[in-house]
Amino acid sequence: MNHELATQIHADARFVELVDTRNRYNWIMAIIMMVIYFVFILLIAFQPGLLAIKVAAGSPISVGILGGFLVILIAIGMTGMYIMRANKEFDRLTAELQEHVR
Repeated sequence: MNHELATQIHADARFVELVDTRNRYNWIMAIIMMVIYFVFILLIAFQPGLLAIKVAAGSPISVGILGGFLVILIAIGMTGMYIMRANKEFDRLTAELQEHVR
């Protein structure tokens, strides 16, 4: 790619929209995941008794195990959300930009 083409792409409103939208979405998703993870870690550190509560009488499964499982499921779900949005919106914006540049 030559310098003029790169300059043209960087100046295009579609490229700016794509980068801004993707970055904003990535930051929001990262912050949400970090908050969930750190809340769980803080609960482990400062409220271990709360996480040790059994889900049912005689059950080997505690609230902490369910919480850890939930953190993993949320991470998988958020990954799926990103993939869906990338395949729909981000790929569309990329295709529009490629058509305009050609």
